[in-house]
Amino acid sequence: MQEVFIGREKELAELNDLYNQDKFQLFVLYGRRRVGKTTLLNEFCKNKPSIFYSAEQSNNKLNLEKFSNLVFAYYNETTLESFSSWENALTYIDERQKDKRLIIVIDEFPYLVRKNRALLSEMQHLIDHKLKNGNLFIVLCGSYMGFMEKEVLGSKSPLFGRRTGQLHMKPFSYKTSMRFLDGFSNEDKLKLYGAFGGTPLYLKQIASDINFEENIKYAFLRITAYLYEEPLLLLRQEVHEPGVYSAIIEAIASGYTKSNEISTKLGEDSAKCLKYIQTLCELGILYKETPFGEKESSRKTIYGINDFMFRFWYRYVFTNRTLIETGAQEAVWEKRIVTDYSNYMGLVFEKVCTDFLISQNAKGNLPFLFTSFGRWWGNDPSTHTQEEIDIIATDSHDYLICECKWRNEKIDISVLKKLKVKADIFNKNRDKTWYVLFSKSGFTKAVHKEASTDKNIILVDLSTLLN
Repeated sequence: MQEVFIGREKELAELNDLYNQDKFQLFVLYGRRRVGKTTLLNEFCKNKPSIFYSAEQSNNKLNLEKFSNLVFAYYNETTLESFSSWENALTYIDERQKDKRLIIVIDEFPYLVRKNRALLSEMQHLIDHKLKNGNLFIVLCGSYMGFMEKEVLGSKSPLFGRRTGQLHMKPFSYKTSMRFLDGFSNEDKLKLYGAFGGTPLYLKQIASDINFEENIKYAFLRITAYLYEEPLLLLRQEVHEPGVYSAIIEAIASGYTKSNEISTKLGEDSAKCLKYIQTLCELGILYKETPFGEKESSRKTIYGINDFMFRFWYRYVFTNRTLIETGAQEAVWEKRIVTDYSNYMGLVFEKVCTDFLISQNAKGNLPFLFTSFGRWWGNDPSTHTQEEIDIIATDSHDYLICECKWRNEKIDISVLKKLKVKADIFNKNRDKTWYVLFSKSGFTKAVHKEASTDKNIILVDLSTLLN
């Protein structure tokens, strides 16, 4: 398998399984930009009869003309006029194919629907009355997740109930991302993941023959580097007012995480600001988080940056662009990044530890199967102090209470004792509570001794995380 295709073997196998079923398929593939959707589809279409059309942000007539040209080229037709409608185009293909298999990929599908709102209803009618009896394999692909979930997959969509499969394609987990990072130490692997995230195209920017510092400088601190403009270029592709959206992401990267804090920082109306935030969530750039166990409407709701590359860029590149563009790359590295990166990695490490727990849960390697998990922050009713728990996972009877420490010192017994006290906020039955300590730098002898006599204490170091 080609190196460019690392990490999507399972998704490819599932697409091929559907292809081999030898009946009509309508497959919906969606996920944020750069996540590898087109790469997966190209791999799927390889050595199979296919027509692959990537829609453009033009009007319906021009898109239809270009699609018509692709269709006629596939059938070696040269003198036919463009189709007058998408329904005519798909009917023509269906009739030419009879029972022969053909993949039709329509990439950037939202572009078509925005210019032709009737397209979804036309496709529904066509599937119900003609296509479902044929052998076409239609793939609708899009990057705007909110659109794909509501307009294509949602219960009010004309296409609801017509799809035969779907895939929300996400960035690679930290474990899959490590496959791009051979040759680095465990610590540097996670530090690189914290900067580049799990997006395949970004991971491919990492050079294995230079160290962590040189990779950061080469990929982010040069004005000609691929990632130097990437977040802004992506926003310009997706939204009409990229400046406002960019300011929101910058505010969150600077620590303004509640919607009222963000709107105050921007000087924008809070309702308007919330609409922008919602769009960024639908694009997969931001995420919404409430304390574990609280309703989504909780006043404690905060927003974070989903993509680590965006988070790194807005924290260290965007705010220092003037310095970078006046030749101060070394100063930005020494005075802005080196001095702060350990703080930055705290949240990255929490996410990695959460991913680890999810994968262990799926394999049945934990004391129980948890059904919900999250981060918690709030008031300890017994001490009336503000507390945080990095990760809680539960099946509503048993609890995993986790502490994640990205620091150079080993975790000592005081951290374990404090975690046990915090755990009592949720569950005072210690027989039903497991305490999980994640540490970048290991554990003191006292912690190891305590864990050797208490089966409810689980210790996880970097080598365990990355094996």
